[in-house]
Amino acid sequence: MSFSKRQLLQDEKVVRVAHPSWILLLKPILLNIVAAAVVMALVWQFRDQAWLAALLLFPLAVLGWEMFVRHRKEYIVTSRRVVKQEGIFTIHSFDAPLDKINNIFHEQGVFGRVFGYGSVGLETASEQGTTMFHYIPDPIGFKNCIVGQRESYSGGAARAASQAEDVPKLIDQLASLRDRKIITEREFEEKKQRLLEKL
Repeated sequence: MSFSKRQLLQDEKVVRVAHPSWILLLKPILLNIVAAAVVMALVWQFRDQAWLAALLLFPLAVLGWEMFVRHRKEYIVTSRRVVKQEGIFTIHSFDAPLDKINNIFHEQGVFGRVFGYGSVGLETASEQGTTMFHYIPDPIGFKNCIVGQRESYSGGAARAASQAEDVPKLIDQLASLRDRKIITEREFEEKKQRLLEKL
């Protein structure tokens, strides 16, 4: 089961989804090329043994399986967390809330720079410490996406906290207006209720 909308929290949006780089399929692709060459040679030598072409089914099955496994590994950035989900029969999922991420870094070797993949690491305040996302396509873009979402989330949380602090002051101001007969008791209660809903 891939990451779905019903796994999202209230007001949470998926910002980016990544799967491991296609480079992981290089070995099964090479296996298929070698197997095709060997089978073609055998078919050419033993022309009356056309069944030998069935030997191609095994490397094709390996390639299909590796493609399926790769597709089931999902690295998701949402507006509230980073999710690592993988598994075929048993699903393993790791969530890192954006406000718990202390540090974000990426690693990219020579081949990674050539073929456009790398690793992204998250250092969190949890007991798990560092979590690595390996073979990420465009690791810098993935890292920057997490950084951007973390900053947006932190700013939103700060604004919400500031608004929560302002609510009691605004209620006091409304009470003063009511006491001076500038607004009615009914208007006071309505506006007070709206302010309390923001908490």
